[in-house]
Amino acid sequence: MNHPVRETSAAFLFAVALSSSAACSRQEQARTPAAEPGAAQQAIVDRSAAGFTRLREGVGAAQVEVFVERARGIMIFPKLVKASLIFGGEGGNGVLVARGHDGSWSNPAFYSLGAPSVGLQIGYQEATVVLFLMEDSVLERVLYSDVTLGANTSVALGVVGETDQNQGELFSKPIYQLVEARGAFVGLSLDGYVISARNKHNQAYYGAPVTPRSILIERSQRRPEADVLLRTLAPSAGQPLSSNP
Repeated sequence: MNHPVRETSAAFLFAVALSSSAACSRQEQARTPAAEPGAAQQAIVDRSAAGFTRLREGVGAAQVEVFVERARGIMIFPKLVKASLIFGGEGGNGVLVARGHDGSWSNPAFYSLGAPSVGLQIGYQEATVVLFLMEDSVLERVLYSDVTLGANTSVALGVVGETDQNQGELFSKPIYQLVEARGAFVGLSLDGYVISARNKHNQAYYGAPVTPRSILIERSQRRPEADVLLRTLAPSAGQPLSSNP
């Protein structure tokens, strides 16, 4: 014998429980870092700090330290992805910090590094990429426009740990790369890659429309959470982390 009242009551209680569970889930999401303003960008900052530390330890702190001391800017892309199936694409988001007159590093501005890929390849690769900008002129270009990397452009790339065989100089290139690559592809050429500012990321992180210049040169923005990155770039505990706006 069926009991419509009991069945209705059970259905009602189930609906209430489901609704309560959904409400609790929404409240829990609201309390998680992912719901906080700039949380996605902070994740890039955190991964950049971890990636730079890993590369520095892998290559050797003393060798990387020479570039850290001389660089006018440092770009870190913690997860550059290259996926290809005949036609593919590659790219990733990262940060740029600039050195001030007092030797301190600015808070980060957000950038992307990407390039189209066409070829008869099937594979997947992830890499962590660090670019050392050795000249003020290159840093200025990155502030105002997209920059294409490679031997056939005005921005040639060098590799950390290699000297120029023709000139015999350690810093003969405007930008030097340090790459940790994993995956099916052998090696990673950055020729043809384009550096572009991510203004929406900058706005989301700092809570206002800002330009890369205002962040990196004018030091108009600061977030204490960015110190996790700045600490990894400081050559010693005595160097200031960043300049207050």
